[in-house]
Amino acid sequence: MTGFLRLVVPAMLAAVCGSSFAQTYPSKPVRLIIDFPAGGPSDSLARVVGQKLTESLGQTVVFDNRPGANGVIAYSLAAKAAADGYTLVILSTPFPLNAALQRRLTYDTLESFSPISLVANYHNLLVVHPSVPAQSVREFVAYAKSKAGTLTYASSGTGSVQHLAMELLRRAAGFEIVHVPYAGSAPAVVDLLGGHVQASITTLPAALPHASTGKLRVLGVLSPARVSRLPEVPTLVESGLTVIATGWGGIGAPAGVPKEIVARLNQELVRIVNLSDVRDRIVTVGGEPRHSTPEEFRRFIADEKKRWEPVIRESGASMQN
Repeated sequence: MTGFLRLVVPAMLAAVCGSSFAQTYPSKPVRLIIDFPAGGPSDSLARVVGQKLTESLGQTVVFDNRPGANGVIAYSLAAKAAADGYTLVILSTPFPLNAALQRRLTYDTLESFSPISLVANYHNLLVVHPSVPAQSVREFVAYAKSKAGTLTYASSGTGSVQHLAMELLRRAAGFEIVHVPYAGSAPAVVDLLGGHVQASITTLPAALPHASTGKLRVLGVLSPARVSRLPEVPTLVESGLTVIATGWGGIGAPAGVPKEIVARLNQELVRIVNLSDVRDRIVTVGGEPRHSTPEEFRRFIADEKKRWEPVIRESGASMQN
């Protein structure tokens, strides 16, 4: 009986303490680590949702941008944080890809985090600088072939979905192009606007403000169907190239956060994403509102990892360090 009590009593105390802790949560500011720089999709998503979380939780959500290494810097920092609900992290499209890219990670993609909820999907676009004399995807392919591998394109990082999507496109269409990686969509678009690179596959939120002013030209959408914000732009599939690559973003926490806190945060995020003003703001920056249960988010991450692994192998992309 003594041995039995040694096993049961600590578990009972942990359950009681965890429940009590969850009831008083949060009692101090909550840090939200953002995996990419200010101005990009992750940052926009974090600030839309974080402002509402501040209001509903009654504690300030502090934004902490930690860009670099395809999000690995932010994910590593979050994985090492205390599992008390006071550190959250944006998990976005690159998150499940880094293990397949042969990174020497200090965390396990599927075991080191508590996924809380998806928040939005993002469309990716093929865009060019106005100096590129292409008005369609087919004209871009012909132009790229004529440049004999000297045309350059920006991505949000080696191994990012934007990088891999261009690899799929160039292989499908049979042209060569020089990859110039950046630490996020925002700096990549800045150099594209300046004409330092000629093309990019980037997110709708990053491209939309500049496309509307003519500073960038959108040639195609890498989604299964056209997007409502750009109804005149065809998909790559419509242009004869079966290349589909969408982005996404959600919120997670270090593994081991009490289930009551994960449930509370999930409930808040689902409510927030369903608010009309939040939905409007997500759409305005080029996303589509989305939410999930923690279990659905965990399965989604696993499925994304499995889906992109063969693409990464075939492209030869790696980020060994």
